Amino acid sequence: MASSMIMTTSFFGGAVAAKPAAATTRRGPLAIRASMDLDKAAGESTNTRRGLVLAGMAAAAASSVVKVAMAGGVNIDPLPFPGWVPVDPNAPDIFQIAVFAVSEHNKQSKSALAVESVIRGEREVVALNYSLLIAARDTKTGLSNNYLAGVSIQAVPTIMKLISFDAILR
Repeated sequence: MASSMIMTTSFFGGAVAAKPAAATTRRGPLAIRASMDLDKAAGESTNTRRGLVLAGMAAAAASSVVKVAMAGGVNIDPLPFPGWVPVDPNAPDIFQIAVFAVSEHNKQSKSALAVESVIRGEREVVALNYSLLIAARDTKTGLSNNYLAGVSIQAVPTIMKLISFDAILR
C-alpha cells in the first residue's frame, strides 16, 4: 500500500501541517464534497486576501502621487472642509426641510405661517445642517415675510431639529 499525506490549511488559506492519510483507500461522497468545498474556500480566501492587499497598495500609491504633486507645486484644491455649499432651492427634499422648519416654528411660537417658497439654501459640507431662506405667509394676517431657518438632521434614525428661525425684515 502506497503511503500518502494530506495537507491541512488554516482559515486564511496557508498550509499548516501535513498528516498521514486515513487507512481507507476510498472516500465517500460526503468526504469528497467536503474536500472540494474546503479547496474552494481556501482559494476564495486567498483571492480575498490578495484583493485586500492590492487595494491597500493602490490607496498608498494614490496617496503618494498626491503628496508628490503637492510637493512639486501642483495646485490640488482640497475639499472645502468645513464650509457651506449651495443647494437647489427647488429640490423636493429642500422644500420638505423648509416645511418642517415652519411647522416646528408654528408649534413653538403658536403662529400660523405657511411656506410659499424656498428662496435659497446652503448645506454644511461635514454635517447634515441646512440654512434656508424661506418666504412664508402668515395665514392669520395674510402678510408675507422672509425667514432664515437653521435645521439639523441626524441620518440614522432620521431626526430633524429646528436650530433657529428668525424673521428677516423687508
